[in-house]
Amino acid sequence: MFDGDVKIGKIIKIEGLSIHIEIMEKDIANKLVLKYGINDYVVSINKMIYSLLPNGKKIIARIGKIYDRNTLNPDDIFTQEQDSFVLEASFIGIYDDFLGSFDSGINTFPIIGSEVFSINQKMYQSVVSVNSSYRLPIGNSYEDTQLEISANPDILFGKHMGVFGNTGTGKSCTVASLIQGLKRRLCDKEGNLINTKPKIIIFDSNDEYEQAFKGTEFKVRKIKKEELYLPHYHLSFTEYYRFLGASLGVQAPILKNCIKELRVKNDTTEEKGFFFKDLHQEINKWLWNNARKKDRDGNFTGEYDNFKASQWFNWCSTMLNRIQTITDDSRIFSIIEWKESMKNTIEEIVESDDEIILIEADFEKDELDIVMFLFSKLVYEWAVNNRRTRAITSLVILFEEAHRYINEEEQDEFKLGTYYIERLAREGRKFGISLIVSSQRPSELTKSIISQCNSFIVHRITNKLDLEFINRNLTSNNQELIKFVPGLEKQYAIVFGEAFGYTDIVKIATASPVPKSEDPNVIGSWVFDSES
Repeated sequence: MFDGDVKIGKIIKIEGLSIHIEIMEKDIANKLVLKYGINDYVVSINKMIYSLLPNGKKIIARIGKIYDRNTLNPDDIFTQEQDSFVLEASFIGIYDDFLGSFDSGINTFPIIGSEVFSINQKMYQSVVSVNSSYRLPIGNSYEDTQLEISANPDILFGKHMGVFGNTGTGKSCTVASLIQGLKRRLCDKEGNLINTKPKIIIFDSNDEYEQAFKGTEFKVRKIKKEELYLPHYHLSFTEYYRFLGASLGVQAPILKNCIKELRVKNDTTEEKGFFFKDLHQEINKWLWNNARKKDRDGNFTGEYDNFKASQWFNWCSTMLNRIQTITDDSRIFSIIEWKESMKNTIEEIVESDDEIILIEADFEKDELDIVMFLFSKLVYEWAVNNRRTRAITSLVILFEEAHRYINEEEQDEFKLGTYYIERLAREGRKFGISLIVSSQRPSELTKSIISQCNSFIVHRITNKLDLEFINRNLTSNNQELIKFVPGLEKQYAIVFGEAFGYTDIVKIATASPVPKSEDPNVIGSWVFDSES
């Protein structure tokens, strides 16, 4: 970037938040470039410029278009027109030289004929800086590779964040880089490095994050699927009905009575725990008891009404089959079955010294339904109790490949649904719980969760629906950036939202080590030695 104010041209049109600038000087015109990302030119697409306001402040705009004015005139081979280039730019805010500060609010406009200049590095730094007690450098500006771009870490990790992009564009590396930055790059206003002890849970759908943190300065624990303990007894009666597909007419009341009976038998009034494996037998017992014959005085006899028993068992057959299927499924039964005097996975995580907790999450859809619901409910319950009893401990949860289990279109396919994930998104911040939602299909995610995200990092996206989703979340004066999303290089991303000082394209700091998410070496795997 030129560290000085270079005169570019003059304003010839003002329309809303857009201006047109005419460039006549040949030496400046020769420096125009249409290819995005060339840093050595005074003017190029997406670069910032400014003009003086009547009050002495400077209004800053971002260049969105560059074209030759002669292309708008009819061709005339007998007329030699002078080169005339026009820039189209959008206002983004006002810079105060006296205070050295940038404000995105616009309440004053320049006048026609005002001169326009290239922005210098001091002004650029003011535009992209964050006003916070701490700052987390996340990478370098694409416009000026010497300029470090930072985020407000309290918002980035304290409120919810979305990380989106096609597969292979660098999402996992970005997340790893941000988390690694908490130990390596986090600093205060004076630039002094800050020591941190984070607590981050990662649902690792593709088993790729262990490589990024194992052997580093983080304390890492990996929880395998069979090691998860998310006891079923935390479900409410209504949730049991949905979980077991119990109809409200006949099955639900029977199920409720049997659960109550099992809780009394196990004498666990505090935990309300019981063995799920006993539920099938308890329901059978209840059905046979209600099929007993009565004498003339209304007392039960030792005989059974087979027709009545057949009716009861027929009415409850679907629920009994569902219970038996879950009991026989070793994948999920070991996770949800009650284990006396054993802490659940959430209690183990929050009470441990581990900083990065990796959870194997390559579950099938029916497993995800149960695991994600119980996990998010236990986290929510812990967060509420934690706030009442002691100081808030901040907890960050990364939902990798989030479209697999918080999918708007597939909500009806899950019996338990995403209620508690959505509740964490809506209320988690006040309890010290924040979410990172990572997905290659943001348009498929539930709107109630994405609407709670305050900050976004967007890598290359080519799908039309996903681009429309991103465009809706961009502010009006930054929507020109949506045109660059399909062409972003790997490791580059558009950052926007509350955590960032300014919406910009950033080369994300390289993660070291990187997650296990390399592109496949197809041909290399097929090569063989013909002589062997």
